[in-house]
Amino acid sequence: MPVVLSALQQVLNYQPIVQKQLVIKKPIVKNTPYIPPEIIRVILGYLKNDKKALAACALVNHTFNLHVTPILYHTVSFSFPYTFTLFAKVTISESQRSRMIQHLDLSSFSTMGLQKSDSAIQKVVTPQILMNILRSCTMLEAFSVSETLESSVTFDVLKVLAFECKNIKALDFCGLSSKQFSSALASLAEAMGQVKVVRHFNDDNDDDDDETRLSFQKVKKAVLPHLQRLSLHKCPIIPEYSTMLTLLAHSPNLTHLDLGGCSISDSTLDFLANETNVTKTLKQLLLGRCKNISSEAIATFVAECEQLEVLNVYDVIISEYDLFTILNSPSAKMFKNLDIGSSYITPRVLYAIQENCTSLQHLGIAYANIPSISHLNEFLKAMPSLQYIDLTGVPCLTLLETNNLFNDLQNDHSLQVLEMSETLLKKLGPINGWKIDKTYSRRWYYAKKSPGIKADRFHPRKLDVAESGPERMSKIFQYYSFDV
Repeated sequence: MPVVLSALQQVLNYQPIVQKQLVIKKPIVKNTPYIPPEIIRVILGYLKNDKKALAACALVNHTFNLHVTPILYHTVSFSFPYTFTLFAKVTISESQRSRMIQHLDLSSFSTMGLQKSDSAIQKVVTPQILMNILRSCTMLEAFSVSETLESSVTFDVLKVLAFECKNIKALDFCGLSSKQFSSALASLAEAMGQVKVVRHFNDDNDDDDDETRLSFQKVKKAVLPHLQRLSLHKCPIIPEYSTMLTLLAHSPNLTHLDLGGCSISDSTLDFLANETNVTKTLKQLLLGRCKNISSEAIATFVAECEQLEVLNVYDVIISEYDLFTILNSPSAKMFKNLDIGSSYITPRVLYAIQENCTSLQHLGIAYANIPSISHLNEFLKAMPSLQYIDLTGVPCLTLLETNNLFNDLQNDHSLQVLEMSETLLKKLGPINGWKIDKTYSRRWYYAKKSPGIKADRFHPRKLDVAESGPERMSKIFQYYSFDV
């Protein structure tokens, strides 16, 4: 019986095998949207400060590689000898990539910590290697170098920059103060054709004024008419008449000029005004710590400039009268950055700034003679677009008055950073979202809590020739820009 039931059960449970037909599913093809190459180029351009992201994008496909490679090679900088040596070998043998380089930045080059002497640097970065690189970079527009490599910046290197780099628009020789560099620059001035200076003595015996007048003979042909930006920041050893004036004469169309810390006199500004086109073209002028220039000469020159946007005369004493001349000049309404720290700044000067400098964003009035905090309160309320102000050494800023200043400041005011003296800031606590970072070393700031804003990288006192931005600057350029 169990066997019969088992067989019956098998019959009842039997199901015929039905052959299944294989169905091949075709993949659904979605149309990939077409992105125009110019849009890809714009998007990738926003990554120009992120080398790692750009390198990853270069491996996506041929289209990305085509657009990323010029961005990667646009600015080339080196910190150590090994990478520079590899670059020198590749650049000289590879002409296609070297033509993509538009900014050669050697300002960050250093052997610090590598136990290498200056003689070791001279073996790595020789003048001949530097000349070969410059000649291979036929589209070079900007060249930056600092004091670390000034022994390699010889007359031959300068001659290649001046006569063979036809697209050069920006030169930055920040901190080069050796006699060797001064001699090389003097030789370049002689090769370009020096400016002849004629002295005229006063022959009037009845006049007690023994002042001599200078006249200049123009150069026949400018060697650097394409040069737009020049920085000789902290180059105090350059002779004024034989070298500086000649260099400026051959660069008649400058838009950005930094002579901060140079040994120049009123003659340089007089020459610029009368023998070049800079009064029509100049947008940024930095003369900070130029002790030999008179207040009147600066005011007279600025009054002739037509489109000046940045003026830095920090630590140059300018009289109240000459400040009024500057603040009533045609450029005053276009000023975005004005640093007149250490000058004779009074409440009347503040009122002139308030009335005439309507586009101002950065203002330096260190050691201003402001007797009452009410003057600052009224001034800040009248300048809603101001983002930075230097109030170092202003006598009316006591602990109590400073607290009142911040309490009265509107919450929607655009002010982001205040620079003040260290002794005062260390006594202040957080007020209405403002705070102090005690890691500052030389300059001290009170800053509003805002994402992406670094108070100690906000107001530079050196020209950013290549517009690299504070984060991409070399350490030595950051030092000259923000720490002194």
